[in-house]
Formats: sequence, C-alpha cells, structure tokens
Amino acid sequence: MKRIRTITFLLLALLPLLGTIATASAEPNIGLLRVSSFLCPREVFPSTAFRVSLDVEYAIQSLPNEATIRGAVYAGNGNSSSPLWQSDPTSVSNGGDQVWNFTLNAPAAEGFLNLTAYAYFLDNGTWTYFNNPVNGPGLSQRTVKVGKTANLDISIGAPAVPVTTDGITKQTSTDGDAAFQVAVGSNPTVNAPATVQLQNATRIIFIGWSDGVTTPERQVPIDGDIYLTAQYRIQYLLAVTNSSTAQEWYDRGANVTLTAPASAPAPWPLNILGVTETFQGWSGDIHSTSPQIKVTMNSPRSVTADMILDYRSLVIPVIFAAGIAAAISFVLVQARSRNKEDAIESPGEQSVPEQPAPDSNSKCPTCGQVTEEEWAHCIKCGTRLKSTS
Repeated sequence: MKRIRTITFLLLALLPLLGTIATASAEPNIGLLRVSSFLCPREVFPSTAFRVSLDVEYAIQSLPNEATIRGAVYAGNGNSSSPLWQSDPTSVSNGGDQVWNFTLNAPAAEGFLNLTAYAYFLDNGTWTYFNNPVNGPGLSQRTVKVGKTANLDISIGAPAVPVTTDGITKQTSTDGDAAFQVAVGSNPTVNAPATVQLQNATRIIFIGWSDGVTTPERQVPIDGDIYLTAQYRIQYLLAVTNSSTAQEWYDRGANVTLTAPASAPAPWPLNILGVTETFQGWSGDIHSTSPQIKVTMNSPRSVTADMILDYRSLVIPVIFAAGIAAAISFVLVQARSRNKEDAIESPGEQSVPEQPAPDSNSKCPTCGQVTEEEWAHCIKCGTRLKSTS
C-alpha cells in the first residue's frame, strides 16, 4: 500500500513536466531554415534551359535531432500555383547547408521572368516555411530578363582607343567607353590594347579588368547587360640629354635619381686629342648645379646636362708644337734671307760679263802656228793676227 502511494506521488509530481514536454514537442524542432542564396542568370535567351542554384541553411534546436526539408521554385511572387521545380524531401540533422543545382526553362516570349524560391520543413505533416528574419527568411525572389541580345559596355578611360569584341573593333567615345550588342548566352572574346600611346609624352599600360581578369584578351560570358572596366596605370616619358638623348618611361609618381658625370670625352674629333667636357648644371624642367638630382614623374619631363669643353689637356702639346713651328719658321726665314743677299748686287755696280783669261800661248787661227803677243802677222802663213792702232 505504501508503494502504491509512492508511485502515485511521483506521477502527480511528473504531471507538470510531462505537460512541458508535450508542449515542446508540439513546436518545430528546427530553429533555423533560411534561403542562403538563390543564384540565377540575369538574362537568358528565349526557350532555353538555364542553370539555377538554391542554397538553404538549417539548424536543429531540440529533440528529435533531425528534420525533413525540401526546396521549391515558383513563377511569380507566391506559391499558389504548381512549382517550376521542387526537390525530393531531404532528411537533415544538427546544422549545415543543403544545396540544390537544377535547370529551368525560359519562356518563348521576350520579357521578364519573376521567380520565388522557398525552403520548406515538414511540421506535423504540413510543409511550411519561416517568414521572419530570426528563423529565416525561408524565401528569396529573383527577376530574370528574357531576351536575345544584351549590352556589353567596355570602359577604357581614354577617348579614341580601339576595343575589339569578336572581331568587331570600335573606338572609345569622348567618355572613354565602347558599347557592343552581343547575343545572350554567348561567350565573346574581348580585346583591349595592352599599351595606349596618348599625347604629350604620356601612355597607359593595362593592368587588369574590373572583375579580376589580368589579361587584355579575355572571354566574357553574357548572362545580361555587362559593364567592364579595363584598368590602366599612367606612365610619363623622361628625356635626358647630354651628348645624346636617352628616353625612358616611368609610372606616374615615381622618383628617379639622375647623376651627371663630372667630366666626359668631348665629341669627335676633339676627343682623339684628349679634349673633355665638364659638367656645369641641369637645365630644362629642372635647374640645378648639383651633379645628382631627383626627378618626380608627375608629368612628362625633359632635362639637359649642360657641359662645356675643357681644352686644358691641349695646352702643353700646343706650346710644344708652336715652339717647333716657330723654330722651323725662323730657320726658313734665315735661309731665304741669305739667298736673297747673294742674288742682289751692291748699289751702283754694273754687271760685267766675265772675260776669259788671256791665253799666253796664242795660235794662228789659220795654220795653228804658235804666235807671240807682239806679232802683227803669222810668220808662217802671214795671216794678220791683230790690228795695229
């Protein structure tokens, strides 16, 4: 009898607890069921199948540690009609994500297709969903455009730049854009120039597309109107003139250090004589007398290292050569003077032809007889030898 009273007491004590368990089991044991993502193309071609992805996140909050869920997609904004797609019932436990990937068919007419996705759970034989931000929401809506063409806009940021899409080239407008009409569902090849030469010693270098692609030529899947930006960095030309001009491109904002030589060989043919040039200063966009300067490339730059000729290396050779030349000139002048003195007669003196010395042994011009000076006639042949006064 005592045992019966004890059991009765325990049952009476457990009645409130049993009521609580009954109440708890009447509530859904799933605490979270929401549409995490509902991915659809932005535009599809009429009468074609297109891919859809539905990601549902769930969490169980009480026993039993499992629930039954399913996904469904309806046309329009409600679920009163038959679904365009629905999954099979899926048993889940604890918490996580359930992802369904499937296809839907686009209508034949161009226009817009409104879609609503639901994440359902089975509650006492009824499929229901959470329509609040705490446990859900268990629905998500998308609008898909149905059309044959889409707009592909390419922005370069500079006017008159050629952009090519599937072999069709257009020049960018004054705003730096080029617009193309492309087929929905196509995958056209787009080509932006790697380098664009602008005016005033300025150019831009391609670095990547706004969607992360890093090559100037790429393919673009067309699932609706697309706006792409080709990103470029700006470069300016630095021209440095010394004996010649050297040019190099630098990114905007770069700091370039230039160092001029203290001296350098002079231009030909002075360089073969040892003549050099000496640095005097910088001119052009920067004025400085320091051999080393820093140039900030916030615009195109042109600087000149001014050099002057240094002839000091020629002083000794020139003096030596001048001395030799002077000595040779003096010798020549002296020799020429002596020749002139020998050729010039003394003042008032007449030139008399030189007479041959008289022959002490004269002969007769007729017979050859040796004659004496005092003979008037040859004693042999009688020839008159000289006239008598």
